[in-house]
Amino acid sequence: MSTWVVLTHAPGPAASGEGSIFDQPEFRKHIEFLRRMQECGYLAAAGPFGDGNGEGMTILRLPDEFRLADAERLATQDDESVASGFLRVTVRPWKVMLTSWSPPEAGREGAA
Repeated sequence: MSTWVVLTHAPGPAASGEGSIFDQPEFRKHIEFLRRMQECGYLAAAGPFGDGNGEGMTILRLPDEFRLADAERLATQDDESVASGFLRVTVRPWKVMLTSWSPPEAGREGAA
């Protein structure tokens, strides 16, 4: 059994209002966080919303021993873009009832 968590991100108070948030140097810290989640095998999906300026969503599939408080700590402290105020995050538990998604094979290139 896994703990599923949905993270929704939006520009935070420290984000510059000029240009795309994705082009700002601070956004790299968020990408680094996502890569760490991918390397740990936690990242199920991530990407921007098509209708939001700098808003996006990340879905994490965490080992069962994680609790919501652990996931909140991970999303707010381990993601330096959130800790610095560049991005805001909302952490929500997600009860997955049905899926056709299968976990990627361990070590497979590009699996996420």
